[in-house]
Amino acid sequence: MTYLFSTYWPWMLLALVLGGIVGFATFLRSGKGWWPDAWPGWFKLLSLLFLVGLVVAIFKWLPGLLGHYLETALLFVGSYIVGCFLGSWLASFRSREEIETNEPVAVAEPAPVRVTPPAPTPVPTPPAARVVTPPPAVTPIPTPAPVRETSSAPVSAAPAGDHIHPGQRPPAVAKGLAALDDLKLIDGVGPVNEGKLHELGVWTFKQVAAWTPANVEWVGSYMAFPGRIEREDWIGQAAQLAKGLGTDSSRRADLGAASASSGFVSSAPTAAPTADGDHPGQRPPSAVKGAATPDNLKRVSGIGHVNEEKLNELGIWTFAQIAAWTEANAEWVGSYMAFPGRIEREDWIGQAAKLAKGIETEFSRRVDHGDVPTSS
Repeated sequence: MTYLFSTYWPWMLLALVLGGIVGFATFLRSGKGWWPDAWPGWFKLLSLLFLVGLVVAIFKWLPGLLGHYLETALLFVGSYIVGCFLGSWLASFRSREEIETNEPVAVAEPAPVRVTPPAPTPVPTPPAARVVTPPPAVTPIPTPAPVRETSSAPVSAAPAGDHIHPGQRPPAVAKGLAALDDLKLIDGVGPVNEGKLHELGVWTFKQVAAWTPANVEWVGSYMAFPGRIEREDWIGQAAQLAKGLGTDSSRRADLGAASASSGFVSSAPTAAPTADGDHPGQRPPSAVKGAATPDNLKRVSGIGHVNEEKLNELGIWTFAQIAAWTEANAEWVGSYMAFPGRIEREDWIGQAAKLAKGIETEFSRRVDHGDVPTSS
């Protein structure tokens, strides 16, 4: 395009001047201005063809020599159109000056003088006799009988006391619509709290896991312990239990070590198992044995018989569990198994993610062929 400008600029200038002459001479004969309502029909057609050609040139729908001719023609037509606009714009000033000069000056005519005839002299009239009209009789309006309001359909009232709690009451489910879960497996829910949740229509872990912050605030106020649900992470525990993953409280319940009081369960934190010790990071979620089909964890490079047994002690049985570990979980397990950093170096999480999807790794194929003695 730069080459075309440098080559044909004299002809573009000529087209610009020609367009200016045409626009100055013809566009404003009607005095309507230089907008589209004053454009001649041929100029509208020329502008439309220019826009169509511009689109074709931008998208390069005409290759080779035809495209070159089209771009050259667009330069000339564009210059001519710009000249027409400039000429029309200059002619608009001339048109306004002619209109202002040729306007006739209105001469004010003298206003007619209004002659007011003299007012007639009023003739006094004798006073009329005063007529006394008796007051109208007052008719008593009968009082309508009281209308007894009837309801077309019974309206169920909200449970007493609902409106006094902040937040929003969680959705309730009728008993029997879903299989009931043992809500006491949630750390912080004892028999009394479970009974109160049943009164609210809460029967399953999925219901608790689906609570919003407004629901948590409402239930905490309803059960007279605001903030406790957040501290004990009822929603997080319920989400794990709904997926079939165990928690510390559920494992203690399976072992018979969990004992719930007849009232509220104590909110004091429960000590970690003795074998856990103090390790950085966060212990990964564990699952109860039998909740899912165990995988051969030795197919992960870096896990032998000893490491597999240690993972099983932590409730780790499947590739999907390892694939779901966070960085904090990997740090905790590495410290627990006395080899910090090894899980990251050997990429246990990446290997487990592939194996969980059924994708073989080079190491897993060697284990399946019996080429790794420590994993056989």
